[in-house]
Amino acid sequence: MLPGTHILWARQEVPPGGASLGDSAIATPDLAALGLPDSAPYDPDGSGPGARQLGRVLGERWKAPAGCVRVTAGASEANAVVLAALLRHGDDVLIESPGYEPHRLGAGLIGAHVRSFRRPLGAPAGAIAAEVERALTPATRLVVVSHMHNPSGAALEDADLSGLERLAAARDFRILVDETFRDTDPAQPLGTIASRGPRWITTSSLTKSYGLGGLRVGWIAADPATLDRCGDVHDNLSAEPSALSVALALALAPHLDGLRARTHRILAANRAAWLAFLGRQQILHAPAPSRSTCTWVQFPEPGRGDAFSEFALERFRLRVVPGRYFGDSAGVRITLGAEPERFAPALHLLERATAAFAAAPADAGLQVGADTPESE
Repeated sequence: MLPGTHILWARQEVPPGGASLGDSAIATPDLAALGLPDSAPYDPDGSGPGARQLGRVLGERWKAPAGCVRVTAGASEANAVVLAALLRHGDDVLIESPGYEPHRLGAGLIGAHVRSFRRPLGAPAGAIAAEVERALTPATRLVVVSHMHNPSGAALEDADLSGLERLAAARDFRILVDETFRDTDPAQPLGTIASRGPRWITTSSLTKSYGLGGLRVGWIAADPATLDRCGDVHDNLSAEPSALSVALALALAPHLDGLRARTHRILAANRAAWLAFLGRQQILHAPAPSRSTCTWVQFPEPGRGDAFSEFALERFRLRVVPGRYFGDSAGVRITLGAEPERFAPALHLLERATAAFAAAPADAGLQVGADTPESE
């Protein structure tokens, strides 16, 4: 059976001899091999550069309002802080579906009333605002979306942003945009949607686009008044991020362009292999082109994505993320961020798994109790 939440699922180890297409971050770089800083001095009295200095460095890089961001322990903490700062018990929060499960769970923990809107995948630019408008209530205080979309990798286009902005002004709500995958797309300029104005709040991190998840460095970008509200919540939730992480992040800041270029090289190679795979098979449908490490594929019937995820794990030791964690059990999320030499054999396993699943009985994903998983 699948674990209860996406986070618990993600913490499970890959079976021995298996492979994963479930980790959404770009492959972790070998900093030493790249000639980059890979350690930071311990600062026992806290007198060295701190999170505020890092917030200014990151804020200037991404052109955040007032040139600074609030540094947090990863994007997970950033999202939790924003939700707690902007929502009150009983408020409506409207969250995209398919979408990232912790957004829904975090809002629910605060006591907000969580509603969803269907994010149209493959639809013309501007369609998102129409879906949001249909789902709004008088109690809606916040709309949550992602750019690039998690799980499909689709971008928020200018027409989507303009439509949401007009709607937010007319109906008096704020918009939280999770931008953790933004820099995986070479077409995206360095920047943040938070710079559009005070209706917008964004979160991001050094994890997904840069492979620096071990640092647990994330941030919030917003207008100064909203950052102050987030700071009040953050100060009562946790202390500053680890001084070691902050120091190493500051040392790596001048090298982020090079790490981003590495990300783009990895994704270019893997995306070419992925598109070739899609062209060879029949049962999976990708409703939108991916521009990040994530891509979303669907089966024709509800439940088949979850069934395939279990089938692939039991029969082929291959991990792909079941759609139930994104609110749509017909799909699975595939990720393209592994080093190409690891991605290629994992994709080969996926091709074998989809062929076997297509030939199996309709309930095969729930009846996979073979004594020994298939292997080469």
